[in-house]
Amino acid sequence: MEYKNLGNSGLQVSVLGFGAWGVGGAPFWSNEGDEVSSRAMLKAYELGINFFDTAPVYGFGHSEELIGKTLKPFRDKIIYATKCGLVWDKEELGAIKHLASKDSILAEVERSLQRLQTDWIDLYQVHWPDDETSQQETMEALQKLKASGKIRHIGVSNYSVAQMTEIMKFGDILSLQPDYSLLNRKIEKEIVPYCLKHNIGIVAYSPLASGVLTGKYNKNTQFKDWRGKGIIGTFKGEGYYKNIDKVEQLKKVAKRLGKTCTQMAINWIVNQPAMATALLGFKNESQVEENLSALDWKMDPIHAHEIDLIFKNE
Repeated sequence: MEYKNLGNSGLQVSVLGFGAWGVGGAPFWSNEGDEVSSRAMLKAYELGINFFDTAPVYGFGHSEELIGKTLKPFRDKIIYATKCGLVWDKEELGAIKHLASKDSILAEVERSLQRLQTDWIDLYQVHWPDDETSQQETMEALQKLKASGKIRHIGVSNYSVAQMTEIMKFGDILSLQPDYSLLNRKIEKEIVPYCLKHNIGIVAYSPLASGVLTGKYNKNTQFKDWRGKGIIGTFKGEGYYKNIDKVEQLKKVAKRLGKTCTQMAINWIVNQPAMATALLGFKNESQVEENLSALDWKMDPIHAHEIDLIFKNE
């Protein structure tokens, strides 16, 4: 496993992180049960993954609880990253709302600490911008938590350059967590250069485009989970069809190299500028082993260029 410095923190993070959205289960994902999910976490830790990313909204607390229970024996060797800023009053998709006020964040962190069975959170991230709350108020809450030792570093997720610039008027951020993959390269135009300039580490989520880059779907696929609801991403219509055409081309390149689509997509993203870690959602131990094998080889520049042409940022 390779490790990179996250921003200027001195935190050495594995280039692949465990994205714990899926292990939270409903209402977003189905999984293979807590026992299987726990074994996947332990296998990831055994193979060198030290960065585990979750959020309260993942399974409405269940993801954090499972991480806390499973990884407690290794807590001092693991980087816990969780989030704030999404709240709910009942456990359904339509009840989730953005709220990054000071009072809400100070209450949220206590619940996360309890679920994670820990005294501190290594990286605490604002999950989504809250347009109704000033960035100053949000940062003041985060700074208070950092001063108390309850969190050690501050990050943001799904922020634009303008939003990062605004919040950094009131305090430093260590990382940005954006949606980034071969099928979604929008951040390369402005956000990546900004992060490089300000030494902000990128923690990419959905590096496999929520499964599309695995190559197991086609144009006739009808997603029955959150992907079919039009929340985020492109999982139906003309945009989805174009993405499937690109994945079919990737399959051909992968076949020539004796690799899978998944391995190609992972190998590509971990070598992009400003990348610290790419978050993968592992359902079971075999997925952990298969996906980590994407790091066992170095892509030839010729093939990297060929892939760039297929997935050029439009």
